[in-house]
Amino acid sequence: MAAININSLINCLGKTADMLVENQLISAGKFEYLFEGVETFNYEPETGLILVFDDKSRKLRSVEFTLVSTSRSSGSSEIYRGEMPPPFTLSMDKVAVRTLMGEPDITSGETKIPVIGVVGGHDCYIQKLHSMYPDTNIRVLYLADLRVRGLVFERRI
Repeated sequence: MAAININSLINCLGKTADMLVENQLISAGKFEYLFEGVETFNYEPETGLILVFDDKSRKLRSVEFTLVSTSRSSGSSEIYRGEMPPPFTLSMDKVAVRTLMGEPDITSGETKIPVIGVVGGHDCYIQKLHSMYPDTNIRVLYLADLRVRGLVFERRI
């Protein structure tokens, strides 16, 4: 299997897992359900990069990057360290994101999540970078200190 091309994966949103395997973007047999009865299954091509597929249609729903770990036990072992899709970088904060992307279409503030603790909310940009990522929404997840902890490229299935 060739090196992972992040933009190719993002452009496969809405395509089936079988199509991605057939085009050798991912390999078969590495799919995982987080728990029984969930409506999605995941594929992790490399640490900190998760592809989320719809269980019924088997279509790629989202491409998710973990940039800062929220798990005390795993530390930095689950963090993505590879190529980032432009215009994003591996280390950003809310000010940098809003400078790049402008005001979000949807935003949420700080929230307390069981086990994880306080997170800094999220910004959602609806088809903001349409020329680069057609029909794709971008969700930016923040820590309480407003560093970006995750980046999600998603398409409604």
